[in-house]
Amino acid sequence: MFFSRRTLCALFVALVALLLLSVVVQVWVLPAAVERTVSLFPEVGPLAPQAILWGVCAVLCWQVIAVIGLELVRRALGNRADSSTRKWIGAVIGCLLVFAALVTVAFIALNERGYTPPGVMLGLVTGGLIALISAGALAVFLGSNPSLSMYSRK
Repeated sequence: MFFSRRTLCALFVALVALLLLSVVVQVWVLPAAVERTVSLFPEVGPLAPQAILWGVCAVLCWQVIAVIGLELVRRALGNRADSSTRKWIGAVIGCLLVFAALVTVAFIALNERGYTPPGVMLGLVTGGLIALISAGALAVFLGSNPSLSMYSRK
């Protein structure tokens, strides 16, 4: 086994904690932050519903990745690598690409409406690049990992 059992259990607990924290962000923190922003800058009021929807969808992408991570950790704890491991990692790549698409749409929509503060644009570009780089790294990993390729031929 590549990781010790203790490390995998700690990773499992950390993923569950992050998943629960992300639900709190979706349900309470995100709407409150949008409401606070609208109260400070009333001109962004028309963007509030789209901001909440975008935020929930973006967090959902990361929640799906966390659930897939839980499944992969569970499989590692049971020493069960099989052909579906490639599919799970492929699903993570798909979620990262959906997140990058959401970032692109948000970037275009904000530019179209003329709301382009540097902090927001920098955050969008950085988040999108991190997602694309991560997806690329995972794709290279899938393409170059012979042990996963061995399982996929069964």
